[in-house]
Amino acid sequence: MTKTNLVTPSLFKLLFVLCLTGMLVISDSPSVNASARAISSVSSTGYSVLKLLLEDEQHLTIIRRTQMIVTFDGISDHSSSLIDKISDSSEQDLEALEKLASNRPVIQFEEFSDDAIGKATLDSLRMTTAKEFFFEADDFEKNLLLSQLKVLRLISHLAQQLELKETNKERKVLLQKMSNRYENYYQQVNALITITTVNRS
Repeated sequence: MTKTNLVTPSLFKLLFVLCLTGMLVISDSPSVNASARAISSVSSTGYSVLKLLLEDEQHLTIIRRTQMIVTFDGISDHSSSLIDKISDSSEQDLEALEKLASNRPVIQFEEFSDDAIGKATLDSLRMTTAKEFFFEADDFEKNLLLSQLKVLRLISHLAQQLELKETNKERKVLLQKMSNRYENYYQQVNALITITTVNRS
């Protein structure tokens, strides 16, 4: 049962990141100047995807509360507390990232076109996941936690890779903290899923 639900939109977000990065690298010319531009483009794409993920994560509390209003039933206190922490952290990290974007070297966030296949796929998966959350109310807590299992680790590793290439000290510190924070959240979510699975068996 768990294996089936592990194929969440978060996995496709990872594929989205890899596809975007791959397209940028493939389209570069071999010259030194072009290589420098490619590194800059890949970093901008990486930051843009990180921003996109944080924007999604900051709405977790709203999703949890909406589900409670619709079904008149909430999730466990431990899950509620953790989901709210992730949501709050994402909002704060998004604000910090946007504030530091103007530091040199400047980050140019990309707006992914709605016509792009990657963006269209991601939007479609978001809608499918939203339907699963609200029409499979009995499994809401499990589905919500499983959706986090991949995306939290993705955020952690993406922040880690960006930190390795980052030359701005303030952004470097922020990315390192983010990498550690979301890895910690991943471990907590994983522990909650394990506890839920044991209790149901």
